[in-house]
Amino acid sequence: MTEKFTADEIRVLRPYVTNVDRAVFALRNLPEEVVAVLFAYYSRSRESLRRNLLKLIRDNDLDLERRPTWADLQEDDLALARRKATEFHEKWVVGYGHASVAEHAVAHLAVEDVSIVASKVLEDTRLASFTEKSTRYVVFDRDKFYREPCIAASAHAALYEDTCRFLLDTYTRLMDPVAAAIRAETPRGARQTERAYEAACRAQACDVLRYILPAATLTNIGMTVNGRLLEHLLTKLLSHPLAECRRIGTLLKTESEQIIPTLIKYAGISEYLRETAHAMESAARGHLAGVTPDEAPAVALVRYPEDAEDRLVAAVLYGYAAHPLAQIEARVRTLSQEEKTRVIEEYLARRGPHDQPLRALEHLTYTFDILVDFGAFRDIQRHRMVTQTPQESTAVHGYSRPPEMARFGLSAVFDECMARAQSAYEAIVRDLPREAQYVLPLAFRKRVLFTWNLREIHHFVQLRSGRQGHASYRRIAQQVYRELERVHPFLAKYIRVDLEDHPLARL
Repeated sequence: MTEKFTADEIRVLRPYVTNVDRAVFALRNLPEEVVAVLFAYYSRSRESLRRNLLKLIRDNDLDLERRPTWADLQEDDLALARRKATEFHEKWVVGYGHASVAEHAVAHLAVEDVSIVASKVLEDTRLASFTEKSTRYVVFDRDKFYREPCIAASAHAALYEDTCRFLLDTYTRLMDPVAAAIRAETPRGARQTERAYEAACRAQACDVLRYILPAATLTNIGMTVNGRLLEHLLTKLLSHPLAECRRIGTLLKTESEQIIPTLIKYAGISEYLRETAHAMESAARGHLAGVTPDEAPAVALVRYPEDAEDRLVAAVLYGYAAHPLAQIEARVRTLSQEEKTRVIEEYLARRGPHDQPLRALEHLTYTFDILVDFGAFRDIQRHRMVTQTPQESTAVHGYSRPPEMARFGLSAVFDECMARAQSAYEAIVRDLPREAQYVLPLAFRKRVLFTWNLREIHHFVQLRSGRQGHASYRRIAQQVYRELERVHPFLAKYIRVDLEDHPLARL
């Protein structure tokens, strides 16, 4: 599925990408600002990174050919520089075990035409940076979905192909009618240009119809990661049970070896990861055999500190004192409620509109068990300053239906999509229990365990409850707030939250 370039385009691209004929490649000889722009395009453009780079160069937005780059150096100079770098890293990273050195070497990697399933595995890397093709701003292609090799080699090949095609054909077919229905019920704002209005209506149509996209839909990701984390990510991918993830791991390692070869030399298959996953799956099946999953609320606060206010006051005072924590906590227990309240208010009350709360809030943690549709999980997972444990996607928990489907007279079409997908899933899962998830649309729900610190809850709730957000994750953010407010109302009052019911996102 990789696009073709002319000989002239290849000549222009060669200095800046590690290959022009594969879906995974690395960037080189580019200023960091240019890299940031190119990765940002993934969120807004249907074009590939290399195609956008060509456009920037040919539109004279960049002046790369007159910049001194590695391409200007003689081959002997390059060989000497590489040899010196290798010797240095062999000494300090390998010989002395200073793995932190690898954090100063950064790879910018483009990963194109990977499934939404695999994208979540890639993005489960806490300290890397990602920009992914947006389901809001980009209409996905009707023919671009992952052909899972185990399914393709099975008796379910035709069923899988037909189901994915039906879902993507329906998504494409409904895009214009849904956008028209949104225009009909949403007048253009007084200060809104016609172009901005059309873009807003199209984005809202994408928000509604993303529920139909199968998890096999292909997406693009821009990734910036340091060498130390990249080695860990490669090991995780190469050890993963899904063939697609192992293939991506192999491709990423091949491209990364052209950028930071010494720092990722030990990335490989980990028997610890593979065997532990297998053992834990067996343990879960054994201990939970015959146990039907209970009905539970979409957002349940399952663990939290009972003495949260005392702990927060002690943590706040600790940073401005010279005493051990035990002594401060003992003193805090003697304070009146008014005195404790005053400390917390002094710590939080002065925040401006763009100020995040200070770090003492990170000493309080809250664990939520959340049932969420895959589309919303796709967004929530991006908050990686959190401990999250997702369960594998399944049809057990049913699916979410956007209210616009009923309002626009499309409930029957939507339910047909879900029924066909569930039927295909149930047929495939008997033989290929892990691979069957590719056929499920983003409307299907899954469980995820999140442990947030209070500071990150402030960030998550404020960002994800805002009126510009998708309705599905807005509801999750609002319920997280309400659950925290239920147990700790005084602490919750400092969280900035939008509790209004905005039916569709606004741009």
